[in-house]
Amino acid sequence: MGEAGQDHEPKSDGTRRRVSWKFLVAVAAFSYLISRALRGGSWYWPLGMLVLGVVVLTVRHLRDTSMVGMGRLLREATVAEPLMKQLQRADQLSLAGELAAAVELVDSVAADPATRRLPLLAAHVAMKRSDFAVGQGDLATAESEAVAAVRHHEQGRNRSAHSEALEKLGKIQLLLGRNDEAYATVTQAVAVGGGHMFRISRVRAELYLANLAFDQGDIPQAAEHAMTARTLAAKWHCHPQHAGACDTLAVVALAENRVEDAATWTAEADRALSRDGSALPHRVRHLIATALVSHGQGDETGALAAYLEMMRGVAELRTSWGWRDAQAYYVDLYSEHEFTAYTTAHALYRSGDHQALDAFASLLDLGSRTALRRMLRGELVVRTPDDIEQDGMSEIVGLLTTLAGAEFTASGPEGALIAEVQTASPRPGVTSGQVSRAYERLETLVSLRFRWAIEADDDAPVADPRAYARLWNSHVLQARLVSNGQETCVVGLWTTPDGTRHPFLHPVQGAAAALLGDVVGIESLRDGPKPGTPPEPDTTGETEGVRAEAPAWRRTPRHRRLASRDASPWATLARLLLPPGLLELLDDADPSGTVPKLLVVPDSSLWRVPWTALSVAPDDPDGYVVDRAVLAMSPSLSLMDGRQQTPQPASGRDRGAPGRAFTFLSGVNAEGLDLERTALDAAYGAGVVHARTPGQLLSLLDPDGMEFVVGAASVHGNDRPGLAHALRLDRHTTLSAARMLTLRFPRTLLINACLSAELDERRGTDPLGIPTVALCRGAETVIGGIFPLPDGKGNNPLYSHPTARILAALYQLLAEGVAPATALRTAQRRFRAEVGPVPPLLWAGLVSITASFDDPPHT
Repeated sequence: MGEAGQDHEPKSDGTRRRVSWKFLVAVAAFSYLISRALRGGSWYWPLGMLVLGVVVLTVRHLRDTSMVGMGRLLREATVAEPLMKQLQRADQLSLAGELAAAVELVDSVAADPATRRLPLLAAHVAMKRSDFAVGQGDLATAESEAVAAVRHHEQGRNRSAHSEALEKLGKIQLLLGRNDEAYATVTQAVAVGGGHMFRISRVRAELYLANLAFDQGDIPQAAEHAMTARTLAAKWHCHPQHAGACDTLAVVALAENRVEDAATWTAEADRALSRDGSALPHRVRHLIATALVSHGQGDETGALAAYLEMMRGVAELRTSWGWRDAQAYYVDLYSEHEFTAYTTAHALYRSGDHQALDAFASLLDLGSRTALRRMLRGELVVRTPDDIEQDGMSEIVGLLTTLAGAEFTASGPEGALIAEVQTASPRPGVTSGQVSRAYERLETLVSLRFRWAIEADDDAPVADPRAYARLWNSHVLQARLVSNGQETCVVGLWTTPDGTRHPFLHPVQGAAAALLGDVVGIESLRDGPKPGTPPEPDTTGETEGVRAEAPAWRRTPRHRRLASRDASPWATLARLLLPPGLLELLDDADPSGTVPKLLVVPDSSLWRVPWTALSVAPDDPDGYVVDRAVLAMSPSLSLMDGRQQTPQPASGRDRGAPGRAFTFLSGVNAEGLDLERTALDAAYGAGVVHARTPGQLLSLLDPDGMEFVVGAASVHGNDRPGLAHALRLDRHTTLSAARMLTLRFPRTLLINACLSAELDERRGTDPLGIPTVALCRGAETVIGGIFPLPDGKGNNPLYSHPTARILAALYQLLAEGVAPATALRTAQRRFRAEVGPVPPLLWAGLVSITASFDDPPHT
């Protein structure tokens, strides 16, 4: 701005100075004569000269600079107006709960070159980005943007804006736990603003000071600040802040055991929120205070009702809150209260309040609600140029094209979006950082698109496990891992085929906690007492390699657990993860006769558990879950939306007509691949198509190409999360979940690669990965690897090629018309019957993930 001012500063010269002095003398004389004529007094002379001086200086300044300055201001206003409208639209979206969409708008304004030329606008953008970053839990970015805004306003004269920036910075420091800094910053905000401080900033500052005092145990000081905030907010009609101050006063009253006073404060907060359409986050926080007061009054039913409404609000916010760290922050923010909600509901149910069962089931649904609820119906592939310009599709196409270049896959089928993506020339110069950002950006856009698809269907059904239990004649087990920071529990709901529901809550502690931490890789669970000396791995069945890029795999606690023949740890996990009634049911099942079906729906924390290897009868060689049930997994009951009324009976559906199958076998142990190829040829005969190159594979997956019943890919996999989850097709080619969004898959898809069944396990995110993308792009069942699959020869020849041998049996069973989950169970049990007792490492790696569990009711 300084350089621009110098470039347009009008030059002065002697003539201009002489004209100025002549003008000054003339006006002075005129002023003197007028004052004498009007008043006749001499004391008006100094006043006249003062007025004259102001007039002259003003006229000269305007003459010298007004044309240029006013022109620049007009040009800046013209440029800033549309950008400010975008920021206003972002505010509206944020208040409506659409934070991810709001961030999109603000980022586009920040990237506009005009923003860098307009310091005031840049400061305003920094404030917005800071606010939204707080909402998404990115406190490092929030603090950086707030500091930038503070530094700008320190150079200006706008005390109101300066104090607002300081107030927001203090809030971030409070969230970061730097209480001393926060107190100093908020105090400075009040001092800087003084009487010029924005009213809402003044109220929020008092609320922050109240929270700081409460955290430090200074209850009287907290009450004083909260009361000041309440008085000012009521006076200035800041209704959400008025409610927040009353809720704070309620918490203070509870700390002093003044329960009735606390109830009075929450009632006033409720009235304040009812006076306008307060944003959902304010209502969620108020519901927490309401629940705490109900607890204080001994009204556990009222507390549960408040918690249930709170979780409905949290679920609604999560759907539009962005991805990854944003949702993880939001989930963690309310994890303590979610934990209390579950324990309250379970205690009420145990005491005989059966209405609490509905609340418990609703909590499970709300806690695991994801964008996958309508993902199956959300079409991403477009067919017309006009479609590409809608809903962010043009940028999605660009990102997919970038990823296509990075993945070295330039050939492929024809089609509108497919052609745009796959005819892009390879870009070996794309850096890993650019690829990571492309995946991140793509997930955000895909999230928004799925969000819009959900909103477009107001009749989307609720994911009720009873509907699926009856439909598929299956037991349904939902399980989640919840924690309040001090305690951890497995909470779940077991629903029987007749629709009866059994809630359970199992504390995770001691040796069982450490064992679960070993198996799923959660370090915080492994900090407690260890379950004895970790077992030595059984190396007799160790194979040469695995079907993944996992060099450190054999050194992990998870590998040691899986490589042990000892079934007792798996029995411990079974008692932790399964309700007692289900344990008894499975214990009574006859492995050689009729066994029940079991659909397991775990959250992201429990997804990595090898559920088939849980032991319900540790003294019986056939005591694993795989022996006692036909088991399938689902990342979300939402994946089954739209299928409840149209089951296709599997019995005899394909019998005698194996249908067409395709394969892509590359990169893993050659002898194992020969076993698979021979089995496929024997099972499908002329109906099998072997793709030899990545390009041929992509052609077979063309949405407009030939249809297949079964597809199999035996390659190397990786454990990258989300849409970056990928398969290595050859030395130069990878196929990511992101690219799979544009393909179509057969009804049964076997991805015989290590970690191909992995999903995004980061807290708060939708369980995206290769399996869910395939299920959303045509597959009904995906069979993949939940851990690195053993590959090649074994130390003992009896155990060589375990994965390939299980797959060879599986191909034959599928060709005979056996449903996928049943076929996998049978193949795994046949392998164990051939080789004798072996650790789960050799046989439990493949799992069946389904959106259509239509296996026969009995096996």
